[in-house]
Amino acid sequence: MAHAPGSPASPPPGLKGAVRRFAKRAALGAVAYIVARPRLDDFLRRQIYRFPALAGRVRASVAQSRRSDWQTLPVPLADEAELSDGARQVLRDLQRAIERARQH
Repeated sequence: MAHAPGSPASPPPGLKGAVRRFAKRAALGAVAYIVARPRLDDFLRRQIYRFPALAGRVRASVAQSRRSDWQTLPVPLADEAELSDGARQVLRDLQRAIERARQH
């Protein structure tokens, strides 16, 4: 496919959609990571709302996204050490129940 000199090369068909899907997946992963950590969530909210224009854009983006999108992502369990003993027990019980459901 030849391009005229000086004209920008257009991306191959489907590349734009793939980039958007990747960006959406990365953004949803970031949201899931933040939502799973309440202290980080509170800190970021305080920082974002210091800038009213940015806060408006964030609110608009969140309103446009479908809530079910980020809820379907698995919650990162890397910070299990931050959980209380009771919460860790509940987590283990849930993991066992999920594993039993997968086996049946």
